Amino acid sequence: SVAILGAGAVGCYVLWGLADKAAANTLQLGVVAEGSRAERLRQNGCTINGQVYHPQVWTPQQAHGVDLLIVSLKYGALPGALDSIKAVTGPHTTIMSLMNGVDSEDIIASAVGGEHLLYSLIKVASHKEADGVHFDPATTVGIIFGEKEPPCDSPRVKAVEALFGGTELHFRATDCIREEMWS
Repeated sequence: SVAILGAGAVGCYVLWGLADKAAANTLQLGVVAEGSRAERLRQNGCTINGQVYHPQVWTPQQAHGVDLLIVSLKYGALPGALDSIKAVTGPHTTIMSLMNGVDSEDIIASAVGGEHLLYSLIKVASHKEADGVHFDPATTVGIIFGEKEPPCDSPRVKAVEALFGGTELHFRATDCIREEMWS
């Protein structure tokens, strides 16, 4: 099960890439949202490269205990989202932060514990227009992820590789995630 917190330009890349697995019922996929944003997502879905997607919309409590939480908020929204991240995170939840900057993982870890974090970054030239989110899948570098400390080929790295495998997402695991984040 995968929950996306932040269905904007970055979150929509992940949603787009995993949508076929969700449609085939091999994956539970949802967007975490509350209030008017949740209602808007339920009614309108997410328009990505001209196609409308209707993911499940979960409150943080409904998403509690998902296998993977992908945080793709704007950096300034992170402090206000920590309670939602705490509510989603169960004992076995892995969190990937696809946010700008190099300290979002540390901020999230201070709220839920560092053992939940799989360090990551994304390189996607996506942008939001009046008709939705747009990106070029062919030229997207994609998601780069890895463990902060060895072992670098951990079970969760392998699980994310298996999750992203067979999709159109571009991704790769790395043994030196901190250096890649800083570069």
